[in-house]
Amino acid sequence: MERVLILGAGEMQLPIIQKAKQMGVYSIVADFDQNAPGLLIADEKAIISTIDFGKVLQLAKEKNIGGILTTSDYPVNIVAKVAEELSLKGMSIKVAELCTNKYLQREFFQINGINTPNFKLIKDANDLKQINHFPSIIKPVDSSASRGVKKVNNYNELRQQFDIAIQFSRQANVIVEDYISGREFSVETYTQDQVTTIVAITEKLTKGEEKGFFVEDTHITPARITSIEQNLIINEVLKAILALEINNCPTHTEIKLNENGAFIIEIACRLGGDYITSDLVPLSIGVDMLENLINISLDRKINVETKWNKIAAVQFLNSLNYQKCVNFIEKKDDKIIRSEIKKFHNNDITSSLERMGYILLQTNTVEEMNLILNELN
Repeated sequence: MERVLILGAGEMQLPIIQKAKQMGVYSIVADFDQNAPGLLIADEKAIISTIDFGKVLQLAKEKNIGGILTTSDYPVNIVAKVAEELSLKGMSIKVAELCTNKYLQREFFQINGINTPNFKLIKDANDLKQINHFPSIIKPVDSSASRGVKKVNNYNELRQQFDIAIQFSRQANVIVEDYISGREFSVETYTQDQVTTIVAITEKLTKGEEKGFFVEDTHITPARITSIEQNLIINEVLKAILALEINNCPTHTEIKLNENGAFIIEIACRLGGDYITSDLVPLSIGVDMLENLINISLDRKINVETKWNKIAAVQFLNSLNYQKCVNFIEKKDDKIIRSEIKKFHNNDITSSLERMGYILLQTNTVEEMNLILNELN
């Protein structure tokens, strides 16, 4: 039986651990938290930090693994280093570094002619005096889930948010970048043996912009876009992947689209979260992104062929739609694939960790999906 080492055992890693079991692949799962839920279903568990290269490498050697992977941002660099050390399939160390540091990625894109916001690296509060263009976005260089990210409209807001944003950066660095207006999308790809496939484009609707926050509230796959818009998005993503020399891994790219073109906000060399790759892509087109992740790490051929064409969406629960969503879930509508209701709160949702549940939906037509989403919101 082939063995795969999975770094991370939190709630969002449960699907990949379950998928390994379904595939008959022996899963060795590492997490620093001995209470992480994924450890309960792993074939074998290791209580170690997923960002401790020495311990992860030692474990990988001892267990004679055939592949290493993660679905989280933090261990990406360790995955790349261990894969290189043991001659396993995976992204390069350079790619991992560029895809986990927003500053290095912005700098690379600017040098290589990729559409991306103008930016400045901020190491301490004194550097904020360089910023004189508003609105701007401030974000930690190495965080995820929208933690510490906020739109600021003046210097006072910028100064206040800096103290918050820097707490979410392990490097104690943030970037301040121009605010890019427009519709938001994410793009899922797989690159294997230098062949890249655009698997899906997802439309993203966010909440909280009036207060400076950009937490995803709805994802819809495939995105409701024209062929011209689709080509703009695809061309910019493929240009970035080629420039970065990404290979033997998935990517999840966040895009803003406006009258000036498609702008890459961030590209990550991992699967997209928020149920996009675990659920929406398979429900929409039948491509098993989790199975492909395991296969690509084990140097098996991936399958990205579209099997059907449906509409899939996830609607998250917020303080405004909470009761409507609860009522809809209780109706047990046959379009609901899965749902979860968490305790209600009336606080601003400033990161994806503060949402109050979700509803996963699948319909045959975009018109059906629009009706449901309109009902819930």
